Amino acid sequence: MRITIQGKKDQPTPDPLIEKKIKTLSRYLSTIEDVVVEAAHDHHHRKGAVASIEITAHLLCHGNDPIRAHETADDIHAALDGALQKMKHLLTLHKEKETHVDRAAIRVARGKE
Repeated sequence: MRITIQGKKDQPTPDPLIEKKIKTLSRYLSTIEDVVVEAAHDHHHRKGAVASIEITAHLLCHGNDPIRAHETADDIHAALDGALQKMKHLLTLHKEKETHVDRAAIRVARGKE
């Protein structure tokens, strides 16, 4: 799994804690090929300074559609935790859909119903 961490043009790349936390995604799905993390500090007109994280995961078996999670918060670490939580949920859903076995279709194929 390749991990790419990007910041905005004039902002420094955030701390190495992001890479450490992103590596935990491989526990949820083993077919992750590439993960791109985009971190940014922005100024919202009502909220003031906000941090945003967008995580994009490209899977080996998923075709051309990447899985994305985006989160904004007051702190970069809070945004990272929220985006990771969303990404873990999406990867779990993808894995369940991928490994789902239609029991009724198996019974019909065997001639039991």
